[in-house]
Amino acid sequence: MSRFLETFEKRAARCPERRAFFNSRGGEGSSITFGELSALSDNLAAALAEKAPAGKPVVVYGHKSPLMLVSFLAAVKAGLTYAPVDIAYPADRVSDILAQLDRPLVLSLADGPFVGDAALAGEVWDEAEVRAACAVASEADRSRWIADETPFYLLFTSGSTGRPKGVQMPSRCVDAFMDYFSRLFPSREDGVSFNRVPYTFDVSLFDIIGALPFGYTLFSLESEHEQSMRDTFEALRESGMTAWISTPSFAEMCLADPSFNAQLLPRLDAIILCGEVLRNATALKLLDRFPDATLYNTYGPTETQAVTDIVVDCALATDVNPLPVGYLTSSGGARILDLETGEELGAGQVGEICLFGDTVSAGYYGRPDLTEAAFSVVEEGTGLGQRCYKTGDKGYLDEQGRLFCLGRLDFQVKLNGFRVELADVEQALVRLPEVGEAVVLPVERDGKVSHLAAHVRLADGGEGDRETTRALKAALKQLVPEYMVPKKFVYHDEFALNVNGKIDRKALA
Repeated sequence: MSRFLETFEKRAARCPERRAFFNSRGGEGSSITFGELSALSDNLAAALAEKAPAGKPVVVYGHKSPLMLVSFLAAVKAGLTYAPVDIAYPADRVSDILAQLDRPLVLSLADGPFVGDAALAGEVWDEAEVRAACAVASEADRSRWIADETPFYLLFTSGSTGRPKGVQMPSRCVDAFMDYFSRLFPSREDGVSFNRVPYTFDVSLFDIIGALPFGYTLFSLESEHEQSMRDTFEALRESGMTAWISTPSFAEMCLADPSFNAQLLPRLDAIILCGEVLRNATALKLLDRFPDATLYNTYGPTETQAVTDIVVDCALATDVNPLPVGYLTSSGGARILDLETGEELGAGQVGEICLFGDTVSAGYYGRPDLTEAAFSVVEEGTGLGQRCYKTGDKGYLDEQGRLFCLGRLDFQVKLNGFRVELADVEQALVRLPEVGEAVVLPVERDGKVSHLAAHVRLADGGEGDRETTRALKAALKQLVPEYMVPKKFVYHDEFALNVNGKIDRKALA
């Protein structure tokens, strides 16, 4: 039986009138209490158990709404896997997901029409049908609850290109996540957590799994409030937020405005960042603006969820560059493997990060080829086999057991015969005091990389010119070999973020 569901139901019984979720839109239908979330998901679970195709995931299509949380819980209470699909996905991507799932039931909770090919779904229930099912009182049947190896959720990932692949996360892993994530949220009866990113992105699970079962209220920004920083900040001011969860890029975007500080969010006591490299300069700004909040740097791909964390204080952010992503927990570990031989490397040696332990995914839905390539079983000191995932990330473990992630292995390019790590050039650029943020991309001509282009946001918010470029190139040559210095510099007021809150590299390219 799911310990996550058990913990949530105990909390709902203890504080049924407390808000479990609200969004910045306000008004009717924008919030839900713990008691309502429990009861409505029980009712919908009964309908799903009767009518949803057995053994197939339930697709939940929409964005941020209370009814999406109801649907997630209802699916797992019916013993079914849920697969969130966001309205930001193009129609072709949605249809591809449906095709992979072989005619699943779709709960369409978007304000507009369902964009996927309905012929690829078994049925499509619109919001009215879902609400009607929620309104039929049903007895809770815990014998149906999801458990053990049955996938709890299915997240489709592949970035902005390529065919989406569904990451299957067993119920036992979600229980392990709850144990891990909950450590990051201070125990309090009035906690409010920032549920910003779409449910299709694994960072959204931090507070759903780690905070909600322990009485935290989830707060979400509506898209119309993200159109301007003024509207965003006004919504944040009214939220009463105590725990901030986002990518470093979104935090950096907010930090560009001096009013993003403890006066705006006076109750904030935890800042949890994941999904990208946390720059030292960003960490120091956050510590300066929110001196009473604990800052966590965390790491973990979708295939394992977050498995490491470290508290970043001023001393660490000043003395250690790049920042470590944390220590491994007792439920898992990391091996650093040589890129050529596959042999395990010692402390301080850079290779591919491979994660193993209780939180590793069961693999990709319907893709045994991809699963075999990325997952394996390793034996540890106990003599027991543990599931292992090859992350595709470059990094190392230091003598203290801290893990460092240095970026994606597929961000390596060959330029004029030299192998260049784009992340290395980016790290060098942001060490320059004039640079606020930087993204380095390869420029190809005739099928090969001809030069590098640096996309830069200046620290003072100014507009770069030729003189700025000459000065940055000269300073960069003191940090990296000349062949790693980008030929072209492009200046930006701010970087566009993709739907997951990361810098949109495809848009820059």
